[in-house]
Amino acid sequence: MKKKLTAIFLCVALVAIAVVGASLAYFTDTKSATNTFTVGNVKIDLIESRYHREGNDNSGDTTIPDPTHKVTADDGMEYVATGHTMFTDDEIKADAAKYSEYIAERGKNMVPGRGVAKCPYVVNTGANDAYIRIRVMIPSAANNDFVDVKDGGVITNQWCGTSLLCGEFQHGLKGETWPVVVKAGVTKDGVIYDEYTFTRTEPLKAGAMTEWNVWNFIGINKTATSADVQKAIDAGAIKVVETDGAKTMTLNVLVEADAIQAEGFADAAAAWAAFK
Repeated sequence: MKKKLTAIFLCVALVAIAVVGASLAYFTDTKSATNTFTVGNVKIDLIESRYHREGNDNSGDTTIPDPTHKVTADDGMEYVATGHTMFTDDEIKADAAKYSEYIAERGKNMVPGRGVAKCPYVVNTGANDAYIRIRVMIPSAANNDFVDVKDGGVITNQWCGTSLLCGEFQHGLKGETWPVVVKAGVTKDGVIYDEYTFTRTEPLKAGAMTEWNVWNFIGINKTATSADVQKAIDAGAIKVVETDGAKTMTLNVLVEADAIQAEGFADAAAAWAAFK
């Protein structure tokens, strides 16, 4: 029995020696190649301007100038016709830089019949093409019948009726490039809003600005009464702040924007379904 065990141990030793011997029989070399990748990013700026792309005839604000730039094929506009006049990207961006001054003055001491230009655009400042969507949120209780819902949630683009607020939105060529859906009863920071979500169907190229502003103006209905305003105050849509005996009433209209990379998704719907 002891002899058999010795023989097994010898075999194992021989195998080990054979393996070592084999490894010494090869000459080896290693080469490597370095590939450099840059990591992309998705980044946007949300800007607001007085300037609707083709002019603000419906805003009621006569202080806003008319556009003078004549559109040519070199402008690369897909939905603004050649020969029309428009505000250029640079003009809109320059005006957006001063929009806070405009809204502070025009939006102060609002009275029935006054419209305030409110034109949101998105600039893709990132390195990658991106799908874009913009939300405009208006306090529900201040709207009364502000929302005109039809066709499963798609709304008309201009209205007033008997509502406290009036407004107008723009959504591209026949609504096809910026379809809009409304969702009522969205609560944010204790206020109930009507939420208008505009989803751009086409990716926005890196460095580009949206061609259309999704909204044009908002204002108080010229038929609004003190009783209408009081109803909105009672409902919490209009906030009343008293400072040194003076009362100020404020109504906040929110604008928010999202972006998600375009690459890897079949369309905008698939991209937003994956958005967290």
